[in-house]
Amino acid sequence: MRTKLFVLFVLVSLVLSACAPTATPAAVEPETIRETVVVKETQIVEKEVEVQVVVTPTPGPNPDAVIPNVEEGAEITMWTFWLSPTFDEYVKNAIAGFEAAYPGVTVKWEDHQATFRDDLNNGFAAGNAPDVINLSISEGWVTQYASEGNLLALDEYVPQAVIDTYFPNLWEQQVVDGKHYQFPYYQGINVNLVNKQIFEQAGLTVEDFPKTIDGLPALCKTIKDATGKLCDIRLTTSDLLAQMVYEGGVEIINEDGTAFTFDSPEAVEWLQMYVDMVKDGLVDRTALVTDNDRVGLDLFISGQAPFYATGPNLIREVRTSNPALYGYLDVVNSPVGKSGVVGKGLMAMSVSASTQYPNAAIALAQWMTNAKTNIELSKLAAVYPSTPASYDDPFFSAAPVAIEDSAKPRAKDAVAQLADIVPAVPEKLAVNEIVLQEIQEALFNGKDPQQALSDAVAAANELLK
Repeated sequence: MRTKLFVLFVLVSLVLSACAPTATPAAVEPETIRETVVVKETQIVEKEVEVQVVVTPTPGPNPDAVIPNVEEGAEITMWTFWLSPTFDEYVKNAIAGFEAAYPGVTVKWEDHQATFRDDLNNGFAAGNAPDVINLSISEGWVTQYASEGNLLALDEYVPQAVIDTYFPNLWEQQVVDGKHYQFPYYQGINVNLVNKQIFEQAGLTVEDFPKTIDGLPALCKTIKDATGKLCDIRLTTSDLLAQMVYEGGVEIINEDGTAFTFDSPEAVEWLQMYVDMVKDGLVDRTALVTDNDRVGLDLFISGQAPFYATGPNLIREVRTSNPALYGYLDVVNSPVGKSGVVGKGLMAMSVSASTQYPNAAIALAQWMTNAKTNIELSKLAAVYPSTPASYDDPFFSAAPVAIEDSAKPRAKDAVAQLADIVPAVPEKLAVNEIVLQEIQEALFNGKDPQQALSDAVAAANELLK
């Protein structure tokens, strides 16, 4: 009973306290509350994080593109001489490399052969000559066309660093009025191809081939008497004054360039040698005076001629056209004339004076003659680069195997010695035509050599007045 009453009392107390109003606390003085905050020191740790960034580089200029200010969108035409079809791939690869090095420039290539000179002359006359032209140095084409105003002088366009990549003796060839008109292209070493079978029939060996020009008449007489074969010697009909200089040691014009002098005793002796060979029936007349060097080559390839003056580059053509002759083939050094210099360079690349794109055309001419392009051609034919750097290629240090490679070990020294010793000739084309006509009179119509040359000098001097 007491327990129940106690419980009831507690419950009533709880109810009453819950229902009672909340008491308002008495006012107190504010008290400052201090809170202790523990701050931990933050350490900054530097850490290297490797981040791989992929960057697509912007292509830089081709290091072989050495001619500045090439015109954008240039379309240029190039003519070569007797390179197709044998060297089609080489030329096409060279053009592709050029177009990649000079983006936006396009090249149209044509190869002209037997009609090259006629086609080019017609092109110049009509005002539509190709931009880049493969010309013969040995035939004097560069000086001829430069003298006529058909070629572009390179001096103001080509950097000296580019000029320095060529053999100096080759760059200084075909200079007209102190200006340069050609990039030296592939070079030939002057040799004579010899048909050993004909020599043996004549009782001769290759060692009997003369070392000097004046030994040719006796050689040709021995061969004709024993075999009936004629020599296919050829005069350089497009540059007879140069041939006089190299072979006869002739002074063709006085020092100040005011008078021609190629009717001297040296000149008469030189011409008389050829006149006598014609009179004695020792030479093939069709090969002697022609502007087509294929006449003599065809005679040799067919086995009708005992020797032929050319470069080792044509030996492959002999092998292709007449494999039987290749087995009897040998090569000897060309005889030296009284000048003591064997000859000048072989081929060049020049630029038309009328080109609409001079820088692009110069760039192509330079590209076709640079060290890389040069060496590629030398690997395909027995021709030799005009750039010293090309000879650093192992190709030139390898021992020769084929006959056409026999000159390879001495090629660099031989090319470095080629020289153009012919002075500048005013009115060259007209003078050469005068000389050609008079020389033919002496060779074939019985005119006295002295009189023929004196008449030529008189007519040539009239052009200087």
